[in-house]
Amino acid sequence: MDAERASFLAAADARDSDEGPGPAALRSFLDDMLARQVAEDDPPEVWATVRRLLGSGMGSSEVHRQLRLALSAEVLAAVGDDAEFDRQSYVAALGRLPLPSGARVEAAIIEVVGERQPVAADEVDRMVAERLGLSVDDPLTETLLDRVSDHLLDEDGPVALLAGDLMVHVPSLVENVVLTHRLTEDEQRTGVLAAADLPGLDRLRPLQLDGSRVHDYRGEDGIRRWWGPEGWLAAAAPGSLLAVQVRSDGAVERTVLTEQPEAEPALVAAIRAAYDATVEEPWLPVAFEELLLAVLAADRGAFTRPAPPLSELAAAAGLEQRGDYLAHEESVWEQARLADRSRRVFDRLGTGAMALSALRALTLIDTGLPDASAAHELLELLYDLAVLEVVADELFGTDDDPMRVAECAALAGRLTARASRPRERAVAHWLAAVAAERRGAVEEAESLLRSAVRADPGWPAAEDRLAWYEFDRGHAAAAAAGWRRLGLTAEDSADLAMAEQFETPADDIPRLGRNEPCWCGSGRKYKHCHLGRPAELPPLPERTSWLRRKTLAYLQRRGGAVESVIADHALTLLGDAADDEEAFESAMFDPLVIDVVLHEDGWLQRFLTDRGRLLPDDEAMLISAWLLCERTVVEVLDAVPGREVTVRDLRTGDRIAVREHTFSEAAEPGQLLCVRMVPDGQTHQCVGAAFRVAPGTEAGLLEVLDEHDGYELLSCVAALLRPPTLTTRDGDPLADCRAELRVPDLRAARSALNERYESDGDGWVSLFASEDDPEGVERSVRAWVQLNGDTLSVHTMSESRLDAVLADLRAALPDLQLLSEQRQPLRQSDSPSSNFSAAATSPAQVPAEALLELLDRHERRWCDEQVPALGGLTPRQAAADPTRRDELARLIAGFPEIDPASGAFGLRPARLRQLLGLADG
Repeated sequence: MDAERASFLAAADARDSDEGPGPAALRSFLDDMLARQVAEDDPPEVWATVRRLLGSGMGSSEVHRQLRLALSAEVLAAVGDDAEFDRQSYVAALGRLPLPSGARVEAAIIEVVGERQPVAADEVDRMVAERLGLSVDDPLTETLLDRVSDHLLDEDGPVALLAGDLMVHVPSLVENVVLTHRLTEDEQRTGVLAAADLPGLDRLRPLQLDGSRVHDYRGEDGIRRWWGPEGWLAAAAPGSLLAVQVRSDGAVERTVLTEQPEAEPALVAAIRAAYDATVEEPWLPVAFEELLLAVLAADRGAFTRPAPPLSELAAAAGLEQRGDYLAHEESVWEQARLADRSRRVFDRLGTGAMALSALRALTLIDTGLPDASAAHELLELLYDLAVLEVVADELFGTDDDPMRVAECAALAGRLTARASRPRERAVAHWLAAVAAERRGAVEEAESLLRSAVRADPGWPAAEDRLAWYEFDRGHAAAAAAGWRRLGLTAEDSADLAMAEQFETPADDIPRLGRNEPCWCGSGRKYKHCHLGRPAELPPLPERTSWLRRKTLAYLQRRGGAVESVIADHALTLLGDAADDEEAFESAMFDPLVIDVVLHEDGWLQRFLTDRGRLLPDDEAMLISAWLLCERTVVEVLDAVPGREVTVRDLRTGDRIAVREHTFSEAAEPGQLLCVRMVPDGQTHQCVGAAFRVAPGTEAGLLEVLDEHDGYELLSCVAALLRPPTLTTRDGDPLADCRAELRVPDLRAARSALNERYESDGDGWVSLFASEDDPEGVERSVRAWVQLNGDTLSVHTMSESRLDAVLADLRAALPDLQLLSEQRQPLRQSDSPSSNFSAAATSPAQVPAEALLELLDRHERRWCDEQVPALGGLTPRQAAADPTRRDELARLIAGFPEIDPASGAFGLRPARLRQLLGLADG
């Protein structure tokens, strides 16, 4: 692949394209396919299109978006028609590029909908295509319009789709309408308003009241809420009626009404008519917002003056409210329940045969199993492990409701009575066992699982769950044997790997005959001595890792609410990266997330309650002690490699010896760690995640730990690990930006460059004075420019600088042709330090002079910025305070030494000491 193609592929970045296909997997597939087409020149029309669009002045990223749009249209057409990919149609689509950008299409859709609302979606497509000069029958146009429309129709987007495929522009429809809400005592006290009666107004975000932000969010119950500035509801008495308006700029106006408006019959009738039209086709509950928009679409003047709250008007129209939704009869709610259930099943099993089997099983259960044939069909469906797990989660729910558990136990009883084949009895026993688990009868559950295994040896659902019970009881060999019967290895299963560590030869002796002498030498018969008894367990300190693994197995196998709890904590740790699917999958197994769920969120106590009777007595007592152990910050005092670390607890001052085999190899005196130390029967060990603490941040972290709030702790850690934003002197995000342009007239180009920029020997530099240096005493480099043959190369350290230089060049040389463009943000390296590696994220090295300039400016700025680790002081202030100098010195000592020649970017300790007047070393 030649350099020009490689440069284009490196520069192309279509991640934020509005018209790009939604699913990440599809985007990745299309990007890989396009890369192969460009690299292999097959079809050649792809690269020809790239050069044509680049030559027109279009940037590489936009060219890539255009290509992906054309490819996605043909791929989706082939999938939808179950046909072969139409290469000829694809080549023809390439010839019709470029299409308007997503931003232009979005603006056109909003314009058309705003002018004609309510307007049919098909009519919107026709009018937008006409305004943009496109053919509405072109599949390429259809794909583009669909992509942008889907984006606009997001829950928080500006456009909504009503019954009859009518589109409305929500902000213009709800701007200045008057809605009311009856204030409750809790709302007045907390300042949090349940906003079901104020639908659609949040689309005018950001909401603000007298210059302060009003936050809108959806609670766990699904109801929208508004949380305003302190005291914003204090002047209104509980029970009073608030009239609320929101202006186009998001300004909230609220008034306490002194007179109660009456429900006008015409308005009540309009609400019922809008509801009836909306509910008719899907027969699903109608959202408050959808109902309001339907009323306003029919009559823009419906809510121009105060009326009773929308919930009260809906009740007068014969509608029942549940959360943010309304319905007129139970069958509508039931249809919603079934639809939600189907969605959950499809989310877990896809849309294939397994999902249909699970839905069929749930339907059979809904019917009450009227005859034996229904029971046999259900049992056969549940024999599939994937179907069984999904159906069980649907039956038991996530809150361990005793009534649902009792219903499941009764279902298992009916199935047991109807089961006639071994595999059917195994399924019925398994369901009964899980029901027994959920009501706390683990001994009964264990007995039922043994019955399931006896009925159908080797059935994975029963074998795996029974092995889990053996694991918790300390029967390592029995647990390992059960998992190995399923074909698992230590590489496949962390539980099996742990069990094998504690397997002993004595566990395998039960192959002796019942009447043979026991292996232990007691002289008694095997059946009267060790038959059925496991080998002696190792000392308790050696089993700490096993006990920890038991708690993790509980989270993974129990079922119910725990998975969603872990997911919520994982999202909190990710913070701004919550949309990264790979990062989310990793965070679900992050040791800190798991530790917080177990301890701060209370699942370790639930483990002891649910499984404590299975544990050896000493392990159950040890878990009770662990419940009292808080996470803390410690300072390493000494380490014996491979054996232990001696630490000082900064909260209590206690000196503690911790048994530790791994970290002790690298531990150094003075290091600060956030850990949870627990007793192991003899000394202490660390369980869960331990992480380094930057000097100066320990006091703030201890305050967070004292709150015992897992979400707050994870948010704090996320903030500590979040890389600082690297910026240029003018405040723009630092990025390695490059462009290449073809120069038709070399003489004119050299003349323009000499006139506009300063020569630096190998080329030219564009210099500018910053706002804080208007006299230009210390000018900064905006760009480096080189002319090689007829190719002009531009290199800047921010996107705005590249845009400015390209605009300047085009003004001077209007015939320039853009060949390639690359904009690569400089991000923090994967190292958990303050270093940043430009080379790691950029295909080209940053010029040495640019890097040194950035380093020096970054270090000078840091010296005069408030640093949380120094209690809000600047480093310069701390250096001038004798009581804070040692703290500052420890902080700087925690920064790793870097070599600018390597391309690394970070704070250089020696340079910081020089700038602050501290002794080096």
